[in-house]
Amino acid sequence: MAIEDVDDADEEDPEEIAMECSICYASYDNIFKTPMLLPCLHTFCMECLSRLCLFLKQSQSFPCPLCRTLAQIPFGGVPKMQPNLDFVSKFPHDMRNLQDVWLDGHKLCSVRKDGGDQSKGSLVTVLLMPSLVGPSQQDSVVSVNQHLCRSFWHSIWGLGFVIFMCGLILFTVVFLPLYMKST
Repeated sequence: MAIEDVDDADEEDPEEIAMECSICYASYDNIFKTPMLLPCLHTFCMECLSRLCLFLKQSQSFPCPLCRTLAQIPFGGVPKMQPNLDFVSKFPHDMRNLQDVWLDGHKLCSVRKDGGDQSKGSLVTVLLMPSLVGPSQQDSVVSVNQHLCRSFWHSIWGLGFVIFMCGLILFTVVFLPLYMKST
């Protein structure tokens, strides 16, 4: 009898498997993990497709990660692609309204409404390109606050100012007295 229980646990519902992105294996949702339908009828989450297309320009095409069929990137990026409404219809009732998501550089952005007040919200973003300084390296990075004057002297403008002032002093100390004696 225990063997039958194990066999039942190993069998998974095919619709349950289909409700997750086959790239990141995360469950679909109505914000950043929205199921996006490609022309070849394969579905992946918006975040994974956005990462895949991060360095492509709009109106270019990219290959489907499964079958390599080309899909066009619309104006506005991957968030403007067609969502898979068959998948969305299987969401819980409160998640069937897809949230407005847009691409801003290397971020996906959305506004989460705060409570009952629809005029207020919080900006929620997902970085598509991880920071060059990862969490394991953050301890080795030292942040130094420079004084405004010191940062000016270390800049190209500071260097130019120093050279200008040296020239002005040289002119007034050496050349101006010689010019005045000759006249």
